[in-house]
Amino acid sequence: MNKRLAASAISAMLLMGMSACRQTSDEDAADQTESDVISTSTGNSSQPDASSKDSTTSSDEKEKDQSNETSSENTSAESSDQEDTLPKVEGKQAYVEKLDNIQKELDALPYKKDSDKGVTNAMKNYYGVAYEKYDEALNEIYALFKKELSPEVMADLKSEQVKWIKEKEEKAEKERLKYEGGTFENVAWYISLYESTKDRSYELVEKYMKD
Repeated sequence: MNKRLAASAISAMLLMGMSACRQTSDEDAADQTESDVISTSTGNSSQPDASSKDSTTSSDEKEKDQSNETSSENTSAESSDQEDTLPKVEGKQAYVEKLDNIQKELDALPYKKDSDKGVTNAMKNYYGVAYEKYDEALNEIYALFKKELSPEVMADLKSEQVKWIKEKEEKAEKERLKYEGGTFENVAWYISLYESTKDRSYELVEKYMKD
């Protein structure tokens, strides 16, 4: 009888021990699962928000554009201030009218109508004469400046003019090459020279002359 009671007691103790082990194992699994969830959540939160990044980039680009615009405006203002401080030669209006009259004389040439119609020989004659007229006027303006402006200002103008001549000739040659070997080759060359020289004449009058 005593042996049966002892056996029953031992069995009960074994069952209680197994139950306790199973409960501990379940609790450990639950803890591990909770730890995995926290780890995953933390990993996701550490990644940068795409929309926030885009917003920051857009803001930086806007600030950069505004900075560039401000710099450009300052440069333009400085250039304008420098022109305002340049010594001026009198007679601006008279030279503007003179340049305007050159164009009126050109428009009255007999081959102007055929030139406008695209007749090659007429265009060659018209733009050849047009270039020569404005080149003469530009040389006259430059000679006037040599007499009236200081040596320091003329030194800067001379450097500027040498650079412009090179650019004018390169541009004309580029236009000519577009039609190389064709009947329009020389026409394109003269048109470019005429336009560059005419624009430069007005530019110098505007920059260095006053009423």
